[in-house]
Amino acid sequence: MPSDPPPQRHRLADFAAARWPAILLVVLAAIFVAQNRDRVSVSLLGTHFMAPMWLLLTVLFVAGVATGSVSYRRRARARKDAAT
Repeated sequence: MPSDPPPQRHRLADFAAARWPAILLVVLAAIFVAQNRDRVSVSLLGTHFMAPMWLLLTVLFVAGVATGSVSYRRRARARKDAAT
């Protein structure tokens, strides 16, 4: 009795399955930003300015993603170097 070949998964499905927590966080961050559009007063290192909350949240989110990306790459490189 011949066996059927395993069904082929779509590349997008593989991508989403591997990264669903990150995708969920991005969606939640977008909703949070959309709901916080008021202008706020910001004090940073003696500087005071007004900015839309969504802009501040977006800047902080991008900074967090960049920091996580750098950290991930650094750890991956360290593991690779340790394996060789």
